[in-house]
Amino acid sequence: MKKGDLMEKMFFFDIDGTLLDFTKGLYTISEKTIESMNKLKEQGHSVFLATGRCKCFVLDEVMKYPFSGYVTCNGGYIEYKGKGIYKNIVPAKAIETTHNLCKENGWLYYFEANDKIYVLDKDDPKHIQFRDGWGMKESTICDDFEFDKIETYIGMIVINDKGDIPLMVETLSPYFDIQKHNSGNSFDLTLKGESKGASIKRLANALGIDIKDTIAFGDGRNDIEMLETVGLGIAMGNAVEEAKEASDYITDSV
Repeated sequence: MKKGDLMEKMFFFDIDGTLLDFTKGLYTISEKTIESMNKLKEQGHSVFLATGRCKCFVLDEVMKYPFSGYVTCNGGYIEYKGKGIYKNIVPAKAIETTHNLCKENGWLYYFEANDKIYVLDKDDPKHIQFRDGWGMKESTICDDFEFDKIETYIGMIVINDKGDIPLMVETLSPYFDIQKHNSGNSFDLTLKGESKGASIKRLANALGIDIKDTIAFGDGRNDIEMLETVGLGIAMGNAVEEAKEASDYITDSV
């Protein structure tokens, strides 16, 4: 595909803390933001989601917007114009190890595919509270599966308190890069070597776009590589300090 066949620049938007913010009651993309994204597309640019969430974990209101494509699962899955162009599957051994660790310690885990989210116990009250707080669809949740029969691209874990971190890191770091969320005791379990930044590079290369013609907005620790990789990295005003330091520019808060 020739560069001239494509849109001029690629814009990437994180979701939580960038387009939405559940902690502030912002569950939909603002009309002003939608207007801005529409203008970008009208000018010939492409607009992507770049999120730690899998597709079925993205709120319906967000999915209504006609994005050009998706970098989901912190880079573990890429889709462009409705077609998957890259995926990195979580090994069954990594899922089994996480399952056993959470079962022994009363923690929660989530392994995410495009259409399902796999959990330890879908009836656990702690899971139900977390599920509803993060906007997961009950219909996507599954707790009856075989480790080697599912295809997922990222994990997430919820521990009980900070004292659990050393055991979690020691047990799971052979498989995952572990990134704390901005609040609470939840963490992304991103496959080693994966990141939004790495997959934006893959996507740009596949489409013949120079990386300098990429722009990204983010706020979290899982956005750091993305903000460092793109031609222009923009941190939200509410971003964690590490993301602000990795960015070229800091904008207003969500």
